[in-house]
Amino acid sequence: MITLAASPHGFVVMAHGDSPFLDGCLRSLRAQTAASAIVVTTSTPSVFIDRAAAAHDAPVLVNPRSEGIAADWNFAMSATQARRVTLAHQDDIYFPDFAARGLGLLDDHQDAVACFTGYNEVDDDGQVTASKLSFVKHLLELLTLGGHTVARGARLRAYLSLGNPLPCSSVTFDRDRIGDFRFADNLRSNLDWDAWLRLAEQGQALARAPERLVGRRHNALTATSRLIRDGVRQREDLLMFRRLWPSPLAEAIAFVYRASY
Repeated sequence: MITLAASPHGFVVMAHGDSPFLDGCLRSLRAQTAASAIVVTTSTPSVFIDRAAAAHDAPVLVNPRSEGIAADWNFAMSATQARRVTLAHQDDIYFPDFAARGLGLLDDHQDAVACFTGYNEVDDDGQVTASKLSFVKHLLELLTLGGHTVARGARLRAYLSLGNPLPCSSVTFDRDRIGDFRFADNLRSNLDWDAWLRLAEQGQALARAPERLVGRRHNALTATSRLIRDGVRQREDLLMFRRLWPSPLAEAIAFVYRASY
């Protein structure tokens, strides 16, 4: 474990394979206006990852259990002693005020176990772009959360009921408040959606800033794209909708949602 207790916030970058976007992600974390410690975790160690991390003075921790996405995410959650942790995805970039805004949200909302910001989709060069999927997710956020700065209970469930508009990479966890939290190891695509729904069912609160402070990539190299190609995303989406809606309606919603991929 890397000790980041001296920092109020830590980014844990989950690296997998040799992503050409890892350096850009790390560079964006070093450019934050609020000081944050940075650690890289991986279950696929390589010289490429070591060099990218060293260039940004970030230590690398290797997960000895290469058992899938949930194992990697749970390992990342425990890779630092920092109280507030963001699981940064290697393909994404973070705009300079992300960490400061998240820390402020958690200070202002003492009952929130985590917070999240808005995000934009970006292309391979880091320029803001858009897709059907991002349009649908932004619309869901607008319709269900509006101007509210805290999501919990029925409002949080409504936000999650027509898809997963909340990417894990935009979330900062307060580990003192969230307790013994773990991602479910029976999912590969929707483990974050499942996590938010479980928190909603427990009555937990998530603080929210609508500013779009994360740039998320969707291209053929990302894990999400691979899961869609393999059919995993479609199967797990249907499982989630069946938890939220009666079966015939769940299948209809899943069919429409699939069209936005």
